[in-house]
Formats: sequence, structure tokens, C-alpha cells
Amino acid sequence: MSELNNATNSEARLESILGQAQVLKDEYDKWTRSTGENFNVFSILHMERYEVTTHSAIIAELLNPHGSHSQGTSFLKLFLDKFREEQKAQKKLEELQKKLKQIQKNEEYDKFKVRVETSFKVKVGTSKEDKKEEKLGRIDILIESDGIKSDNNHSGDVFIVIENKIDAGDQEGQLYKYHKYASGTGKEPGIIYLTLLKDEPSEYGLGGRPPDTVVCLSYEQFIDEWLGACIKEVARIPQIRETLHQYQMTVKKLTGQPINRRYAMALKDILLKDENYNLIPALEAAISEAKDAFQHDFWTKLEKQLNGKVKNLRYEVYDNELGIDEGRKAIEAYISDRPGGKAPGLTFSFSESENENYEIMFRIAYDNSGRNLYYGFVLYEKGKRVKIDTDDVKHREYPDFEKYSIDNGRKDYPNGWLAYKYFEKPEINFTKFTFVTEHKERNREDFEDFIKNLVEDIYKVIEEISEKVNRTA
Repeated sequence: MSELNNATNSEARLESILGQAQVLKDEYDKWTRSTGENFNVFSILHMERYEVTTHSAIIAELLNPHGSHSQGTSFLKLFLDKFREEQKAQKKLEELQKKLKQIQKNEEYDKFKVRVETSFKVKVGTSKEDKKEEKLGRIDILIESDGIKSDNNHSGDVFIVIENKIDAGDQEGQLYKYHKYASGTGKEPGIIYLTLLKDEPSEYGLGGRPPDTVVCLSYEQFIDEWLGACIKEVARIPQIRETLHQYQMTVKKLTGQPINRRYAMALKDILLKDENYNLIPALEAAISEAKDAFQHDFWTKLEKQLNGKVKNLRYEVYDNELGIDEGRKAIEAYISDRPGGKAPGLTFSFSESENENYEIMFRIAYDNSGRNLYYGFVLYEKGKRVKIDTDDVKHREYPDFEKYSIDNGRKDYPNGWLAYKYFEKPEINFTKFTFVTEHKERNREDFEDFIKNLVEDIYKVIEEISEKVNRTA
């Protein structure tokens, strides 16, 4: 009887917590409407996921001592000082740390210049026996000093490369090429690998460089905290302050952080009350189960919408090496276990095979780092998904890959993608649950509409590519 009473008491307290949370939500929704907190120009213009024209452009402009913000070296100083502390925490690039410490001590930030999309050429080879080949590269953001002397009168200059990753995968040996080029400048090199959630670079991207020579930073923590410091710096300049605030909200949205920090803190206070404290584990378990059920519901409904309308529809869960598990059970295992390095999705035939050995398939999948849904065209060879050697394309009877380009999309031949693109709207993150949190009034009926609209978008893409393929046939 006492166990029944305890269970009833726990349920009553859970209902009370949820009731208080709803009251808080209503209050903060009212507050955001009155303050215009939800108005964000980056969201309105669908610019949130553009690496080059949004994120690299804004970060570089803030770092530039001669930027239009007219704040001189203020933002650059905050960035480099914070970066040096992160290097110490990760125990990486000690020589670069020393030079940045000297620059900090002597306040020599005015001797820096910052550039975006910097092209370069470098000769690379893995050994003396290898023929050195000239490779092209492009640096997302370059932070370079000029004219700084060290204590022993040698150059104290630094050459810091930021590889900015929002959606794109690694390119072959790109970090090796950056380091090779940076080392040839005579300045102290440093490579920053900037991703949404502090992902590690792949061996494919490192190209033989040891992982401990690359400093990994995240938008979720590093950029968010740096922007917070920049906002404090310009608290009395509304034009810059509000632009930075909107950009910081965009970063929080992309990384699945609570937009309204005060609301999150108020919920925390409710949970930490004595009578609620011991319910936190049960709430965590229930929330995890709810997220899993939501994701399972999504794939099931998407399959139902597509089934009968496309050929050879099937579930496929890939790992980084394109190893594959097929079928509904593979999706269920992924959802329940959430294994790292895997990408679940649905694949189906796009068109009749152009070659008996090769087939183009359409795939809609979920990014294994938990960011968003994406779609595109993949290549199958004799029934299996294959990686594509770009040097081998001209010498084998592959289909004409250029037919399968997607507007504003990307290619990733090493991972078998002829073209792929992330869905800009709506964004969906099963880990952070942003599909619901970004749309306050969304309910199950809206979710059904969302699936239908998603399928319509898929058909539009397929129709556009079909027309392009037929035109060039």
C-alpha cells in the first residue's frame, strides 16, 4: 500500500512540476512577444546554415581590426586570448601559445590582418620517393600577424587558419595542406577546426597530420561565449550590440541551446526544490524515451508517405566506412542505442540504371552528429553504396555526375554523395528536440503536415534533377 501511495505522490508532484513549467512558459512567451526576442533577420532570410556568406563572413569581419564595426582590435583580442586559454586546456600548439602570450603582453593586436576564402597552392607528398604534386586549397578564415618581433629579435608572427564546418564534410588531406602551407610562411602555424559541436577531424581530412596538432573549437561553447564577451564590450552601442545578439541567438539555435536562458534557469530552480529533487532521474529517463519515440514516429510516418510512390524504398543505417545495416530493425536499433558515427535514413531508386553496374539512388538521412536532415543522390555499384575516387572518375564508365548537382548543394565523392544539401526549413534535431522548441504552437496535427510538406519538397527536388538529366541526356 505504501508503494502505491509513493507512486501516487510522485505522479502528483510530476503533474505539479509540469503545471509550473507551463505557467513559466506562458509568462516567458508573453515576455518574448513584448520584447521582439523571436525576431531574427538570419532566420527570416534563411541564412543560418551558410558557412561562407554568413558564418565565415561575420566572424572574419568581427576579427578584422579594420572592420566596419569600428571597434579596432577589441573583438580580435577577446578571440585570441580565449583561444590561447583553450590551447592550454587542450595541451596543444605550445609554441603558438607562447607567441600569443607575448602578443597579449605587448598589446600588438593592431599588427594583424584577417581574410576570408584565401586561395593557395602547396606542393605535397608523403615521402621523398613520392612525386610532389601542387595542390590547390582555400582557407575559410585566415588570421595573420605581420611585423611582430619576439624577445630574441626573431619573428614573433603567427599564421592561424580556421577551418569552418557547419554542414560540409572533410576534404581529402585539407588540414595537412593547411599546415604545410602555413609552415612555409616562416610564421608560427596554428590550425583551428571549428564545428557546431566540437567534432574531431577525420583521418581523411587530417591527411596524416596528428590530431593533437589541430585545436578543436565549437560554436556551441567557444563562439557562443566569445560573442557574449563581444556583446558586453559594445553594450552602449545598440547597432552593433543587437546585431551580435541576433547572431548569437542564431548560433544557439544551430547548436540546440535554449534561446531563453532565463526560462531555462527558472525551470532549473523548480527542479532543485527539495520535494522535486529526487524526481530528476525519472524526468531525464522519460524525456529520453519521448525523444526516441518522436524520432521513431518521424521515420515511420515518412516511410508511409513515400511507400508505393517510389521504387525500392528501404531503411539504411550507414557508418563512416559506408558499412550498412538495412531494414526497420536497423533504424530501431539506432534510435534506442544512438551509436556514434552512424547516419540513419531512407533510400530509394531515383531513375532507371544508366549502366548495369551502377545506379543512382535518392537518400534522405539524419546527420550522425545530430544537426539536421539532409538529402541527395548517392552512387551504388553492383548493389552497394560506394565511395568515389575523384582521380578514377575519368577512367571508368561512371554516369555523368555533373547532371546531379543541386542548387547551393555540395559534392562529397569520398563518401559516395554525388550531391547533397541540408533542409533549410524546417530544421529538425532529434537530440536537442529543436523541431518542437522552435515552433511553440506545434502539435501532432502540425507534425503530420510537416511530413507531407517534406515529401512534397523531396518530389520537387527529384523533378528538378530529372528535368536536368533529361535535358543533358
